[in-house]
Amino acid sequence: MAALGTTDNLRVRDYILRNFPASSQVTGMSDSGLLTGNIFGLPQDDLFNFQLSQPFNSDQTANINGWEFAIQHRLWETGFGVILNYTIVNGDAKYDNALDPNIGQFALTGLSDSANAVAYYDKNGIQARVAYNWRGEFYNGGAFDPTYVEAYGQVDASASAELKKGLAVFVEAINLTGEGRRGHRRSDNFVTFAQPGYARYSAGLRFTF
Repeated sequence: MAALGTTDNLRVRDYILRNFPASSQVTGMSDSGLLTGNIFGLPQDDLFNFQLSQPFNSDQTANINGWEFAIQHRLWETGFGVILNYTIVNGDAKYDNALDPNIGQFALTGLSDSANAVAYYDKNGIQARVAYNWRGEFYNGGAFDPTYVEAYGQVDASASAELKKGLAVFVEAINLTGEGRRGHRRSDNFVTFAQPGYARYSAGLRFTF
């Protein structure tokens, strides 16, 4: 670089290949007339410092606690029933968005409240079910630049009728309301992904031997 007065990598390599044949090997020439080839290290070269990094298991610990509520009830002999549950989860290692982004943080990932509600009918060979599944926003990782997956809920439904023993017709619908998913960084405005949701339908026959 001192001889050429430039840091252009191609020109520097050309200079070395032309002037240091003992530690280089010419293999060709570029369209611009610069030599190409291999440059080798020699025992008398100065030592080169390498900086290596690798992951390690942290000795930091955290606690998770919460509550789970569930109820399942069949409405006498009507065939109707409900299933309800709600889970509350807390952890003592949460990510703080207000701290310096250059400082890594230890935080628990994937913690969020969730809920499910199901109404069903099951009688006289007919089965029907409508379910709502919801999960709150949660921290999805990132020690220096966190990512969050936003709250999401969807409605699914299914029904089937037994035509005769072992043969049934069914219909299913997933994500009836077409809910989409979304994720962001520290700010809700810093979107990292947005997935549109679409309802999916299926129908068919089932035969059981």
